[in-house]
Amino acid sequence: MTSRHGRPPQPELSLRRRRQIIEAAFEVFTARGYESTAISEVAAHAGIGQGTVYRYFGSKREILDHVIDFGVDKIMDSIQLPTLLGGSNSVAELVEATRAAVDRLYDLVDREPRVLRLVLVEAGAIDPELSRRLFGLEAIAASLIAGELARGVAGGWIDQDIDPQVLGHTIFGLVGPWIVRELLGGSQPEVRARTTGAVMEMLERVLPPRKAAS
Repeated sequence: MTSRHGRPPQPELSLRRRRQIIEAAFEVFTARGYESTAISEVAAHAGIGQGTVYRYFGSKREILDHVIDFGVDKIMDSIQLPTLLGGSNSVAELVEATRAAVDRLYDLVDREPRVLRLVLVEAGAIDPELSRRLFGLEAIAASLIAGELARGVAGGWIDQDIDPQVLGHTIFGLVGPWIVRELLGGSQPEVRARTTGAVMEMLERVLPPRKAAS
């Protein structure tokens, strides 16, 4: 039997290398800005040669698509969607779950503001295609909220006259701009608490079923 020499095959090496490049690009893009970053800087941060980067990605713009996915995953992990969707059986429970999700999002703003700044602010200005993609992600998030509202309507604990799609987009539209404002202007705890409280108060007033007229 002929013995085989050399390094054994590493079927996971390609995936690990791509992940290494994406994570390095994420760090450099969020620290320096996408436009100001060169591929050579991504390679240096990853500890590999520039040619290795091009072996796995055709351009800096292609890397950005994967970096945005990486950032969105961080946001979704922070929000903890499973705790927000499908677990409420009353308006009070839904409002509390929503408040907790918003608080976790603000915690991410405090811990890693560069993540949200890249995804919510900078990326949308890079080119129209990416702007449309991010708009699509916003629409998906609003639709998830609408789905939870529709579940409450079907269960009888949310007023049947509300339009889940309209209200879902309204809720997202109320919270999103304040997140962006904080990213651009710095954290303002009193404004944060006031705006979050106003949204939760609106939900407490709008969502409960109306009492039938006597």
